[in-house]
Amino acid sequence: MPELPEVETILRGLKSSIQDRPICQLDPLYKGTVIYDPDINQPLFPAKVNEYERRGKYIILHLETNNALIIHLRMTGKLIYSEEDNNEAKHIRALLSLTGCARILFNDVRTFGKIIVAPSSKVEQYLPELGPEPLSDTFNEHYLKNALAKKKTPIKNALLDQKIVAGLGNIYVCELLYRAKVNPTLPVNKVKPAQLKAIVKSTKEVLREAIKHNGTSISDYRQIDDKKGEFQNFLQVYQKHICPSGHKVLRIKQSGRSTFYCPVCQK
Repeated sequence: MPELPEVETILRGLKSSIQDRPICQLDPLYKGTVIYDPDINQPLFPAKVNEYERRGKYIILHLETNNALIIHLRMTGKLIYSEEDNNEAKHIRALLSLTGCARILFNDVRTFGKIIVAPSSKVEQYLPELGPEPLSDTFNEHYLKNALAKKKTPIKNALLDQKIVAGLGNIYVCELLYRAKVNPTLPVNKVKPAQLKAIVKSTKEVLREAIKHNGTSISDYRQIDDKKGEFQNFLQVYQKHICPSGHKVLRIKQSGRSTFYCPVCQK
């Protein structure tokens, strides 16, 4: 599933590709991919995008008609910009048409992704409960200490909880805990203040670096020009056998997900 850096990269690609051109039409091509709120403002299109927003792993396009497109890529969803009339991309579930022949293809192999069309005033109703953005000032060691108070789950599981912090996923939590030198199995009630501070610092560093390199392409993720991201070339423990310090990386299961960590660096 695309995580925060991938979704942010796609959002920036959308802004660059659409620019000031209006969206002329939205064509659902697969049942259930596009969901319309009954209170959407008419006419829906044509409409320019007034604001591009990312909330956690959600892309939100605010239209001048006071409607919004809420896009959730889920497991395998991709947005691909195309100026070809006959695009050969497979698994296209919806089309956003711009002026001329330009289109945004919503490609999704497993069909879990969704585009929700709703009034801008109702966007929050379609989003799950989300914690603060990890790159914001709100996400700091004081917030994290309070959010984790009285919990006993492993620190890795806690950081994957979107109610605690929005947008983090398995890849980046493994990476940030390695940099913070925190063992992923450590119960949150055992995490020390200095470790919380290191986690916050590493979170921001890893995410900024990943965005700089356009995200991580290990399986399905692609940028809007259908090119791969490059941060997979900078991963230090995720799907690695040896960490940068030369120690063996262990792989364990936590809540059904693979965790990669160094038992030496992350005692």
